[in-house]
Amino acid sequence: MMGGVFLVIAYSYNLQKDTERYIEWSRSSVSEAKEMENELTAIKGLTFTLLVNKSGIWIDSLRNRQTKFIYHLERARIRANTPEKAQLIGQVSALFSNHEQNILKAVSFIKTEELSKANALLVHSAQELLVTIQQKSNEFITINQSVQAIHERELSRTNEIILRILISLGIGGIVTGLLLSWLISRLLFGPLNQLILTIRSVSGDEVFEQLKLHHGGELDELDKRIKVLIEKINRANSDLSKNKELLQYSNKFATLGKIAPTIAHEIRNPLAAIKMLVYSIREGKEVSPSIKEDLDIITSEIDRMENFTKDFLKFAKPADPVFTRVNPTDSLSEVIHLLKPRIEKNNITLANYTHKSKSFVMADSGHLKQVYMNIILNAVEVMPDGGTLTISFENVLLDEGDNKREYIRIDFEDSGNGIPDAIMKSLFEPFIRGSDMGVGLGLSISQGIANSHGGIINAENKSDSKGAIFHFYLPLIN
Repeated sequence: MMGGVFLVIAYSYNLQKDTERYIEWSRSSVSEAKEMENELTAIKGLTFTLLVNKSGIWIDSLRNRQTKFIYHLERARIRANTPEKAQLIGQVSALFSNHEQNILKAVSFIKTEELSKANALLVHSAQELLVTIQQKSNEFITINQSVQAIHERELSRTNEIILRILISLGIGGIVTGLLLSWLISRLLFGPLNQLILTIRSVSGDEVFEQLKLHHGGELDELDKRIKVLIEKINRANSDLSKNKELLQYSNKFATLGKIAPTIAHEIRNPLAAIKMLVYSIREGKEVSPSIKEDLDIITSEIDRMENFTKDFLKFAKPADPVFTRVNPTDSLSEVIHLLKPRIEKNNITLANYTHKSKSFVMADSGHLKQVYMNIILNAVEVMPDGGTLTISFENVLLDEGDNKREYIRIDFEDSGNGIPDAIMKSLFEPFIRGSDMGVGLGLSISQGIANSHGGIINAENKSDSKGAIFHFYLPLIN
């Protein structure tokens, strides 16, 4: 009977999980379709803009929006799990392909200054093709919402069935527990208590003392078995504690994986606009070489941020590092140069003593920049009214089992209020924030980068004054 109940529960549980998966699938499809609608609205606006302004900037913006629409269209195609949905996506794809062809022809006519032909194609795309595509997208959303409603009703019924089964199982468990308690009390504890009383009557001491004194007998064997069992339990508890911590980390990174597309989407759009403006400024005739050098650094950092958002979108973690032989303080100097206006704006005095470092490590220079930027920006945030940021280095030896290895330790010392005790132990976990700025990922990502480089990153409060110190260790090479 109990086996049958468990089979029913297992079946209901699997049914519930399948239903939840279908619901999530439908929600994702609706989300992608809405993203498609947003991009279509932008594409339509840019198409009308081209009617009055044939600038290359608007053409590039339109192509960028077309690329984003195709991205969301392909994701919607993956989620089209019925023939009806697949047919709608196919129609949208064909219509949008026609729109792309019209835009290409219109651009060609613009280049040959056949503006009337170009305008005719643009009007046709905006008023007919894009409107039809929006209608198909709305149909796709309606179908998915209907399917979602059906699965939600099924999930409600399944939950009700599981609840009834659990209530029945609970009542049966209480009855069975009472019966087993009576049987155990009668069949096991009685003889065991009799054994304890017999041992005590012989020695007059506690049972466990007697268990330790007897050698070669059955009680001695029982004592050994108990000790082994206790050791196994202690190890199991230790492993359980570690697994619990790993599970907490997994849950946080799972959440991170869900929000990664949204964050990447919100970062990519302004980055594209910034990059376009920087390119326009750099091509100006009156731009001095020093400003061009700064613009090159800005462009380089934008590229690095774009690469990071791509990796963040995949697995919400940095890409695998590309190791080269580098001096870690060179990357630090570039980051300081980039953040110098921000540091000066906050009236922070910077003391950098790492220029004389001649140490080399195997590292990814871009990843090191990300660590430096996260730590320095954290220091700037905790000193809004000014202060001192001191950066220094030291070569140290760290124990690694029976051997010692040489590391370079780069210290970042600020004069802020220090790290609150409430977050000190979990400072490097995802979503832990020491200020109201950011989402609390910087230090977590920095720790991941340190681990991938065989290094260490930790923090402590200064004992003699206000402020905190972040230590970043990297293993040296010859």
